[in-house]
Amino acid sequence: MTPVARHAHGPHTSHQTHEPNEPDDQSQVRGHTSAVSERNEGRPIAEWIVAIVVALAAVLAAMGFTGVGIGLFALVSFCLAGLRLVLKERSPWKVRSVGFDFVVCLGLGIGLVVTYLSILFIL
Repeated sequence: MTPVARHAHGPHTSHQTHEPNEPDDQSQVRGHTSAVSERNEGRPIAEWIVAIVVALAAVLAAMGFTGVGIGLFALVSFCLAGLRLVLKERSPWKVRSVGFDFVVCLGLGIGLVVTYLSILFIL
């Protein structure tokens, strides 16, 4: 027996086209509409502040102050982890869930410091 692929829009089914912003039949059946992720994300001002601090840390590292640059970057990461943990859904810094954001920010800060210190000990 040979399996045969059957397509949703085969010769015996009707072919409906959807407009780009029109919900499909499945979302209407479930009563679920797609959510725009930007509405649930953090505030742009927080993202710009973080971007400026990270750029400053990169400039400091490029100028030869590598420890200060990495320390600043790690400090921002630790602050973001604490901010997200304390403020939860009111936090201006949101990417995913509270737990995910906390673990990623804390892990980034610890990873930066451990990597920098391990390189110092090697040299």
